[in-house]
Amino acid sequence: MDKIVFYDGQCGLCQRSVSFLAKIDNKKELIFAPLNGQTYKQFFKGSSDLTTVVFYNREQISVKSEAIIEVCRSLGGIKKLAMLLRIIPLKLRDKIYDLIADQRKKVSCIILSKDERFLK
Repeated sequence: MDKIVFYDGQCGLCQRSVSFLAKIDNKKELIFAPLNGQTYKQFFKGSSDLTTVVFYNREQISVKSEAIIEVCRSLGGIKKLAMLLRIIPLKLRDKIYDLIADQRKKVSCIILSKDERFLK
């Protein structure tokens, strides 16, 4: 498990985002696990902050806006253009991320597809 995206499994926006990532991950390199699940607890031995996204990539850990950029970079191709977001200072990017995270629960939930890349 080299590339794991940890997300809030009870958030509609998060589920939609993860579902989108699963579709555009042509090489099927990404694995997905909820922040409040068993896999997260195995990796990080503690509770998680459900207001963020965490990207684990071979021992490198990214959170919030940096996690999103790193996920896109790891997918390659045109998705690497997300790296241009790094011209925006990290504090500002994370402030925008936090504003979206505060509103994310208002997006309706969906049920993710059955895929072996979705861990508990």
